[in-house]
Amino acid sequence: MGERIGKSFPGLIVAITACGVLVIIGALVLISRGMLVDGVLLGGAATILLRWYWHTTARQRALLRNGYYTGRRIGTNWAYEELREGMVVSLELPLEYAGRGEYDIHIPSERDWRVNMPAWARERRAEIVERLPFKRSQIHFDADTAPPADG
Repeated sequence: MGERIGKSFPGLIVAITACGVLVIIGALVLISRGMLVDGVLLGGAATILLRWYWHTTARQRALLRNGYYTGRRIGTNWAYEELREGMVVSLELPLEYAGRGEYDIHIPSERDWRVNMPAWARERRAEIVERLPFKRSQIHFDADTAPPADG
């Protein structure tokens, strides 16, 4: 993907959270001094912005905390991501729409996995599949594809 998560990101999370908490404390001070409308508006706006920021950074925080992100749907594929030396690397697995907003995921056979996956994932099929947030009934292990014809 070419995305990099820098070493300053954790500090940014702490700084923004601290600023948000200070604003909420300021809102509580306003409320305690009788400026109810001002305090509620300020506190409400700060809470909404903090929740938005927390939701927006969930993927990056998971990558930093766990070293991997269990994934997200991108079109008709599921993207599983890991953080390796500060760079985000990913692999995509095909999805099949199963109805009612649910998807089934297709996992290549062991041979196809070793042939087609990036080097960092080749010997880690079971580990990666275990991390995927799909129920067992939604995971389909595909058969080997035909080997390429020598010619």
